[in-house]
Amino acid sequence: MAKKTVGQVLRDQRAKLDMTLNAAEALTQIKKMYIVALEHDDYDALPGDFYVKAYLKQYAERLDLDYDQLVTAYEKNEPIEVDETPDLSESYQFVKPSERLEADEELGDKKWRYYLPIVLLGTVAALIIISISATVVLNKPKNSGIAEHLYSVSNSSKSKAPASHPAPSTSSISSESKAPEPPKPEIAVTGNGQALAATVKNVASPVKVNLSTAAGLAVWIGMTNSDLPGGQITLTNAAPTTTTLTGNQTVLTLGKTTGLTIKIGDTPIDLSSIVAPESPATLTITIE
Repeated sequence: MAKKTVGQVLRDQRAKLDMTLNAAEALTQIKKMYIVALEHDDYDALPGDFYVKAYLKQYAERLDLDYDQLVTAYEKNEPIEVDETPDLSESYQFVKPSERLEADEELGDKKWRYYLPIVLLGTVAALIIISISATVVLNKPKNSGIAEHLYSVSNSSKSKAPASHPAPSTSSISSESKAPEPPKPEIAVTGNGQALAATVKNVASPVKVNLSTAAGLAVWIGMTNSDLPGGQITLTNAAPTTTTLTGNQTVLTLGKTTGLTIKIGDTPIDLSSIVAPESPATLTITIE
């Protein structure tokens, strides 16, 4: 038996049903920011106790959970005992000894058939290399003094050339070979309230997004079109995260923005336009 909070039970059940936040919002008609607050036990982000119980009832019924158990745990501020014992019988499969022997024999036969073409190709390649080497050795021209004579004449002509031309300076060579610096990333942030949009220009692909938070804070973040495992993470100061975007647009759902830092490469995104930093918000990043 494991003990979990009300929010953890809701979040685990939604993950078990393979349901995204957008799908949960469409199914329950509850705003996504309130669903995020329920799943993280952030009841201060909701309008009041009446709405907490109402949304909790509506969400629990859609997820096929026991509302009475959830609301009792919420009112008493106590965890819920959940049975997470794995069922090992589903992955067990009995194989007869006779079937194992037949499978081993078939595997051995397949291995020989697999390696036979490789052996034949290797033999043919070795014969081709030997033939080419023999042809080169047999057709090698005899040594003559012509090449040595031409080499000595070339050296003598070089020694007679005047040395009046000055050598180019190292500064001119370094200035010609120096590559131009790439343009710096440009980030334009628009919007207000709890929804911002950031347009990014002059950024190299693949685009890296660096996420970090201040000491002592934990922030839940959901992210689309990225290689973030599971599309969500609870960010802490001890474990900052760098993720790669897999599309030209990504949407970040933020549990809160207090103490949160989001960077495109080394360039931070200004989140100061968020009206309520302690409440859930969204940030849409578009790469041009």
